[in-house]
Amino acid sequence: MAGYTKLFSSILMSSIWEEDTDTRIVWVTLLALADQDGHVDGTVHSVARVSRVSVEACQKAMDTFLNPDALDRSGVMEGRRVVPDQGGWTVVNYGVYRHRMSEEDRKERDRIRQARYRMSRVTSPDVTEIRQAEAEAKAKAEAKAKAKKKRVSSVTVKTTVTEPAVLVFSTVGTPSEWHLTQPQIDAWSLAFPQTDVLGEARKALAWVLAKQRKTAKGMPAFLVTWLGKAANGPVGASHAKAPTYKYAWMDPANDGKLGEQE
Repeated sequence: MAGYTKLFSSILMSSIWEEDTDTRIVWVTLLALADQDGHVDGTVHSVARVSRVSVEACQKAMDTFLNPDALDRSGVMEGRRVVPDQGGWTVVNYGVYRHRMSEEDRKERDRIRQARYRMSRVTSPDVTEIRQAEAEAKAKAEAKAKAKKKRVSSVTVKTTVTEPAVLVFSTVGTPSEWHLTQPQIDAWSLAFPQTDVLGEARKALAWVLAKQRKTAKGMPAFLVTWLGKAANGPVGASHAKAPTYKYAWMDPANDGKLGEQE
């Protein structure tokens, strides 16, 4: 396909550049007319017309291209630059220069692409840098939240263990223990004056150890409920009804009193 031929600077160092001006013009014209396979359609007259040289000058140039060149550096076909072909000529070594042209074009495209990439880094932050910054910000936020949670947990533990524990209840979740202190026992003793708070708490401890399903947060409410039931009767049992007796002398409460009445 004709239309574009890249001219390498090495032509300035070749033997063709030692020829006369008309010969050099005809050579550049042939390169411009060659298709992708290096074929040039035409005659000496048509090439002369396109080259804007005389027919004689064009014929002299074509003879130079068809004959061996003693100063040739390629070593191909004794330095001949063209060979006759159907309807015209074929430029020797055109495929080599076409491949070289493709490599040069690729390098040029890569150079332009690299230049654009460097410009984009200057004008806008790299995606990797943005993601790294986001990851660092997220890590800092998580570390800050973790440190805050640890401080709150530390304060809670210190508040809970201020007083020595009278009983220690194993609980599920965090924290894994709940401590019953003497001030708490004293407060509940005032609320349940007829109840042995510490004794009932020991019963509740046995129940908790057997069931293993109470949390530290729910222990106060659990014990208050336990103490309330204990105050109203045995925990876990229905209130017993007072027994009735057919004869008064059968009632143990009247033991000895019947004789006194007699």
